[in-house]
Amino acid sequence: MKNIYFLLLPVGLLAGSPLGAVRAQVSLTGTSTLYIGTGGVLTTPGYLNVGTGTTLTNEGQLEVGGDLTNNGTVSTPTAAAALLRANGTSIQTLSGTGTLPLQNLTVNNAAGVALNLNATLAGTLTLTNGLVTIATATPLVLLPTAADPLETASARLVGPVSMAARSVGAGAFGPFLGLTMPAGGGNVGNITLTRVTGPAGTTTVGGNASVAVYWEVASSANGNPKRRMYFSWLSALDNGRNMAQATPWRSDAPYAIWRRAAGPTTDVSGSNLRQYNPAASNTEDVTGRFTISDLNTPLPVELVDFMARRQGPDARLDWRTASEKNNAYFDVERSLDGLLFERAGRVAGQGNSTQAHDYQLTDAKVAQYGVPTLYYRLRQVDVDGTVRYSPVRTVAVESATALLVSAWPNPSAGAGPHIRIEQPSAGPLTATLTDAAGRRLAEFRTTDRVSEEVLGTETGALSSGVYLLRVTTAGTSQVLKLVRE
Repeated sequence: MKNIYFLLLPVGLLAGSPLGAVRAQVSLTGTSTLYIGTGGVLTTPGYLNVGTGTTLTNEGQLEVGGDLTNNGTVSTPTAAAALLRANGTSIQTLSGTGTLPLQNLTVNNAAGVALNLNATLAGTLTLTNGLVTIATATPLVLLPTAADPLETASARLVGPVSMAARSVGAGAFGPFLGLTMPAGGGNVGNITLTRVTGPAGTTTVGGNASVAVYWEVASSANGNPKRRMYFSWLSALDNGRNMAQATPWRSDAPYAIWRRAAGPTTDVSGSNLRQYNPAASNTEDVTGRFTISDLNTPLPVELVDFMARRQGPDARLDWRTASEKNNAYFDVERSLDGLLFERAGRVAGQGNSTQAHDYQLTDAKVAQYGVPTLYYRLRQVDVDGTVRYSPVRTVAVESATALLVSAWPNPSAGAGPHIRIEQPSAGPLTATLTDAAGRRLAEFRTTDRVSEEVLGTETGALSSGVYLLRVTTAGTSQVLKLVRE
């Protein structure tokens, strides 16, 4: 027989009176249902176990002093005041195979709470005392109606917290989980946000570590919209960094390479919360991962871009770094089959630098190797001998009689990309720049066999988005996609 338990607040009872008190623990088994009505209170100093096949509905107040395990069903609260309170004296673990939908959650446990199951929050998270440590595999999800949690050094969230999609458009956002975007700038549509703090939130590259927090932002809008982005975090997350030299960094998916984000190095050491506010003129692509370090511990970028292309009888290799840490040199390696590589040349690195640097090497007369395709990669070597390899790039040797169109870097930001066009012989050539909808923006005409820096001024003036460069000669045409960030 199915058992149903009701805890209700009848009209006329003293408001705030506990209606249910359990001396040890509660365990739901079989097909039991436990219902706490609006205004009702159930207090258990021990554990609460929602077993397989059972249901817990909390529209009132549920106070738990021990672990909470949900292997059954916890219903989504409909009452705005529905509350789960974790108030134990030893660490409490919330776990199980089921989900835990919450309206409001209060944590008052100096020993802390471990959140090891999928949980959502629709209302207010009140952090009175203790750390809430969230498992990497089960981020706490704050629904669109949830308030921004108020945290302190002794009462905060550790691990991943995600904000479900919220409509922002061109309006203001936040502060929420330490991110603020003033109104104006690009239309970002709906955004999602994940903030990760603690050990999992620390980014370490080349022995250098960031503060113990990063933010990952995604936008539903197309075209890489740009916005001013302000970040705030508790000083407890500084991770030993010098916050008189707070420096912003960003990484794009798959988050293997970091580069300087828009915004100056700033002294934020005088406040807690730390507040990093870039200059008004600095904007950033909103989609990406962001963190803060200092000037003494940059997050080195081994490679921002690497391109290999034919240039007459030679192969030209171009690459760019955004910053370097203990970088001794680059070996450019060549392969005839994509398997066995040998050194084609060496270029010295910058050692330590927080500035962007461009590199170039020419591999002469590549037809001498007698293969239709050559393979190239970079072998980057640190001062201590640590070695890293770039992705492999190819050069088509047999294309000496073909139309060659190249742009580097691509994607590009700021100045336009270096566009080079080489045709087999001199003759009429037209290069037409259009937007993604096919509207003509600029045109270049020549009869030269080789053209360098084609439409550089025009491409440098383009806003963020995708563009097409169509190159046409008497015998052929080619379309190159250009991406502006």
